[in-house]
Amino acid sequence: DPRRSETAYHADLFLQPLPGRDAAIAAALIRVILTEGWNDEAFTATYVGADRMLQLRLAVEPFTPEFVEHCAGLTPGQIRAAAQLFARDCRTGAAYASTGPSMAPFSNLMQHFVDGLNIICGRFRRAGDRAVVDMVAAERFVHAEVIGPPRSWQAVSPSRIRGVGCLGGEKLSSTLAEEILTPGADQIRCLIVAGGNPAATVPDQRRIVEALQSLDLLVVIDPWLTATAQLAHYVLPPRMQYERADLPVSVPGFPLYPDSWGQYAPAALTPPPGSDVVEEWYVFWALARRLGVQIVYNGVALDMSRTPTAEELFAIRLAAAPVTFDELKQYPSGKVFDHPTAIVQAARPEATARFDVMPADVADETTRLHAWLQREGAGPGAGFTHLLSTRRMRDVHNSTGNRLDSTLGRIPVNPAYMHSTELAALGLEAGDRIQIASGHGAIDAVAQADDHLRRGIVSIAHAWGMLPGDSGPGVNVNLLISCDTELEPLNAMPRMSAIPVTVRPLSRSRAEASIESESKELEHVN
Repeated sequence: DPRRSETAYHADLFLQPLPGRDAAIAAALIRVILTEGWNDEAFTATYVGADRMLQLRLAVEPFTPEFVEHCAGLTPGQIRAAAQLFARDCRTGAAYASTGPSMAPFSNLMQHFVDGLNIICGRFRRAGDRAVVDMVAAERFVHAEVIGPPRSWQAVSPSRIRGVGCLGGEKLSSTLAEEILTPGADQIRCLIVAGGNPAATVPDQRRIVEALQSLDLLVVIDPWLTATAQLAHYVLPPRMQYERADLPVSVPGFPLYPDSWGQYAPAALTPPPGSDVVEEWYVFWALARRLGVQIVYNGVALDMSRTPTAEELFAIRLAAAPVTFDELKQYPSGKVFDHPTAIVQAARPEATARFDVMPADVADETTRLHAWLQREGAGPGAGFTHLLSTRRMRDVHNSTGNRLDSTLGRIPVNPAYMHSTELAALGLEAGDRIQIASGHGAIDAVAQADDHLRRGIVSIAHAWGMLPGDSGPGVNVNLLISCDTELEPLNAMPRMSAIPVTVRPLSRSRAEASIESESKELEHVN
């Protein structure tokens, strides 16, 4: 992590690289592990194969620890130490990466190599081990066998926008503005947004706002007047979290809890008398009824002549789950269930798939990564002073929470964090105004010291600010990001972290004008 996070203080070993070097670090770790023979030979022989392992070895060969440590700004020896700790000294535990690396350059390749670390070290449950079961998903046994690479994006026709495909059955958000603005067959002219805020969260904010403004119909389901809701033709208010019954979040094939846990939470509050609120699902059911469209939910054709209850939908949702809805309701505080599906079963005879640790297109991307590192080195790039890194803030999640009075009383803006020595070198103190400029745009922000950051980094939370030209609270980093350049080949994600930027102090007159504008906005919010 470029920032010494709260979690990092508990780590046996902490690496503090420049952002955007995660794929290279993972490749170097794999190289060290394979060179030293610290991988699980028995596991890879069964589930990978010698030919594929050879292709992986050849692909990571250029990523020597010395080369990657230089490009990532790491201390010599750190990569070997990490490889040794993970692969030689430990036999349990898995490699994992999430938001930061997934928003940086080569995010697809990063995920491939992180998964590769788990594969070559055999960090998978074996037959007889306990697994975690999603108690609200369809009941199924987990087998100690490989699910072959689905390469789902190849099963759909390329999009009319830049020829990109789909992932997980979904179109890619970086193409949304073009899908709306580009005339022709399949042009999007109506959009329903449920609990999202694309005007604040999709990169290249000016263009996505232009696109949303051009729609024939924009409907937003949200309790807050977000940046997107301000552009909507209709804003439909949903019930708040304690006003509706609920089940835990469930992502198929991806348990979100450390145990096989489930809970039914009934509504704790009744909406105030006279309030005109609905549950989100009701909006879509009611539209389908008016359009004469039959909804099939979890394999069950709903009765479109009467409105279902949430409880009826939950019962359908849990029909094939390890527990029934009636059983789940018996445990108001939830329960960790001991279910037969929580034991990993032996591989089935027909299970012959293997991991493909280095497909041809991934090998090509690995070559591009090495060339990119040779070109970028350990700096932000010619003409720039810093790399901008994404970050989270404790009180908000994306754009949720950054309009609450209680939040703004503690953190009225999303500051631009830098190491105190770098602020001093620019003649700045905490609270001073700065300009952050990329090759695409510029924003004015409030400087804040954070000595947990490594030098050379400016770190700011995303999804703050309102519409372009409006003041506060905070600023939107998506004004710095283009959806046309440096796109990843599969997920079409632009460079949303590790962005080369230049940081400059704002002149006093401009800073005072910016502060006055933001103060007026905060008065309006409060």
